[in-house]
Amino acid sequence: MKKIFLFAVCFVATAFLSVSEASFARVESMGKHATFFMDDVSIFDNAANMNVFPNFLIGEMGSYMQGDPDKDAKNHALQLTNEKTSVGDPRYNRDPENPWFGGIFSYSLGNKEDGNLYPQISLGGAFNRKDMELFSLLPDSVKLGKNTVVPEPVTNFDGFLGFTLKNGGMVGSHIYIAMQEGADVNNGIVSSDTNGVPILSHDISTYIFKGDLGLNWPLARNIDGELSFGYAAVKFGDKIVKWDPSFFIKGRAFSTLEIINGELVPIFNYSHLNAPGQSKEILDFGLGVNASLDRGFFWLGVEAIFAKSERTGYSGRVYDPTNSTTKKDVIRGGKISFGIERNIFFDWLVVRVGGQKLIASHKIDGKSYYMYTNPISDGTADDHIGWGVGLNIEEKLKVDATMAEDFLYTFGNIFSGPQHHVLTRISATYSF
Repeated sequence: MKKIFLFAVCFVATAFLSVSEASFARVESMGKHATFFMDDVSIFDNAANMNVFPNFLIGEMGSYMQGDPDKDAKNHALQLTNEKTSVGDPRYNRDPENPWFGGIFSYSLGNKEDGNLYPQISLGGAFNRKDMELFSLLPDSVKLGKNTVVPEPVTNFDGFLGFTLKNGGMVGSHIYIAMQEGADVNNGIVSSDTNGVPILSHDISTYIFKGDLGLNWPLARNIDGELSFGYAAVKFGDKIVKWDPSFFIKGRAFSTLEIINGELVPIFNYSHLNAPGQSKEILDFGLGVNASLDRGFFWLGVEAIFAKSERTGYSGRVYDPTNSTTKKDVIRGGKISFGIERNIFFDWLVVRVGGQKLIASHKIDGKSYYMYTNPISDGTADDHIGWGVGLNIEEKLKVDATMAEDFLYTFGNIFSGPQHHVLTRISATYSF
């Protein structure tokens, strides 16, 4: 009977997977980011944390909503004018976008007879994951004699190598490569020869590279510190030969607070991102806490955020290398965020909720000011509130899903309306 029940649970989870959206579902539904607590997604911010998750598989089924306002508005307009036949109409079956998968494999070099796994070496990789921070530096198109669409990279590979020392200190390295050699694309139509094969044009190839190193080190008996730093480069178009390097440094510490059965977490992040025609500088520091509850977990954090950007030759998301017009944006403000999760009814069922609020001053070209906040309810990982559920099967298989924020109001429009999804994001992990 128990096996039949577990099979039913897995079947329901699989059914949810088929109509869901990707990304880091636990993080998004529990406060939108993992800055102040440890989660498997932190391996992409600090490669040393791969050693915290040995022999670990992770995957996501893809996304129905990528949070691109232009794309969402365009799709919505299509649905209004041609609802029955428009591409991507959610009432018709379609595969979600941008699925990815990966894993971490570890081998102990210690004396297993004494129960000591360290030292330990780890190797990992992931395929098709989009680094959204770097992808945001790509325009939709570039004017090179004609308006040429920038092709999205398709390699999208993460590689990891890590090592854990006898004292528990962890080091890790990470590379990210995403590229597309390019095709002659004009106004969304791929030029092709008489056989229908696209004509390659390296005028608009796309290249993204990132390399970083990370440390996760015991600083004292009750304090662990993290530090990561790295380099990145973004280029699109062989005619735009300039490679402007980007770099970043990130740090945080976990200090045990027995009084709350949790940790105090100070954080510091700085990044300087460059790409042809644009530059971004972001400084973020803050303080948070996390605490283990009875059958649950809670975190709360406050951050100060300073960001400035310059864009030269841009009109919307179109880049013109011959245009010397520069626009400058400056954002200064603070953000408060929280997340909570708890097992309900059964040990294998988790419910989560969380949110974030950014209050900042936005200055444009040093002239006009206005108050700025994160989107209220646009369905992206940047908006205010999220909630979700998780399934934990014997501490091995974990399936985490972000629920559609209107579900309790509309029940997913199961019987009517254009939107039929119940979940918006989902992740699955397996430890072995």
